[in-house]
Amino acid sequence: MRDILDEFIDNAKQTIKEGYYDAVTTKANFTQISLRQKLTTLPFTLIAEIKHASPAGEYQYKNIDAEKTALIFRESGADAISVVAEPKLFKGRVENIAQAKKAGLPVLFKDFIFTEEQIMAARLSGADAILLVVKVAERTHSDLDFLIDCAHRKGLEVLLESYDEKEFERALDSDADILGINNRNLMTLKVDITRTAMVMTALKNRIDRPVISESGIKTAQDVTFVRRSGVNGILVGTAIWKASNLQEKIAELKRG
Repeated sequence: MRDILDEFIDNAKQTIKEGYYDAVTTKANFTQISLRQKLTTLPFTLIAEIKHASPAGEYQYKNIDAEKTALIFRESGADAISVVAEPKLFKGRVENIAQAKKAGLPVLFKDFIFTEEQIMAARLSGADAILLVVKVAERTHSDLDFLIDCAHRKGLEVLLESYDEKEFERALDSDADILGINNRNLMTLKVDITRTAMVMTALKNRIDRPVISESGIKTAQDVTFVRRSGVNGILVGTAIWKASNLQEKIAELKRG
């Protein structure tokens, strides 16, 4: 039975066929900055996300100045920036990566990645790390270890996202630099931030690298909750973009 993730992947395949990633041909001239190092040296890391639209239809912005926004994120206390590059559903743009890099923070290239050409586009655009998703690799019958190795050979770090204990175990067995727990079920888009605590509790004795919690984190109280589970950081997009004041929302999340 098909679900929402199948629709995401179908769109991604069409985007690849249309040559979206092939259009990135010139390497952006930026120094690589380690996202993993941020996560291992700071007490707690906030990755703020530039995302034009929410997958659940919660908001949509036609125009976002990525360079200006990244600077606001940095000045408000964000430690790193995630940029959604997917153009159809999330209305992202690959060129926003280079714009966000001007803030001088690590930049994560976020998309439904399962091909080498997408990874090359991330590298050329100036990204420091890419997002890979265990479930996306499974659905597309992609070799996850090959994709991780491909990213590493191109000088990119890998944030590998999982949803449940089984996927997290698969991630632990990989060479990914950072592990992510997505509180959003990609098949239904339902969110439950207690998922982070459940996965961390189940596998806490095996965790050997930084872990971040993603999706559904809206308040300082939410930050405190997931932080107590043992994660090293959070990735927040929708809560920031739905807030009446981006700076105040980031400051609130940092207080958590």
